[in-house]
Amino acid sequence: MKLLEIAEAWIIAENPNPTQKAIAEYRVSVCDQCPHKTFNKVFDSFLCGICHCPLSKKVFSSLEGPKACPEARWEK
Repeated sequence: MKLLEIAEAWIIAENPNPTQKAIAEYRVSVCDQCPHKTFNKVFDSFLCGICHCPLSKKVFSSLEGPKACPEARWEK
C-alpha cells in the first residue's frame, strides 16, 4: 500500500490540479517548521527525517493529512 501512495504522489506532483497544489503548499509550510526536515546533499533535496521521503513529492500524497505525515502534523 505504501508503494501505491508513493507512486500516486509522484504522478500528482507532475501535474497537480488547483486543489492538490493548494494542499501541497499548505503541507510545505508545515514541513518548513518541522524539526525532522533534513537536506540530503546526494539528492540535492529536502527529505522527511522520519520516513525519508522527498518532501517535494511527499506533500502530494493523496492520503488525508494526518495519515500522510508520519507525525500527523498535516491537518489537510
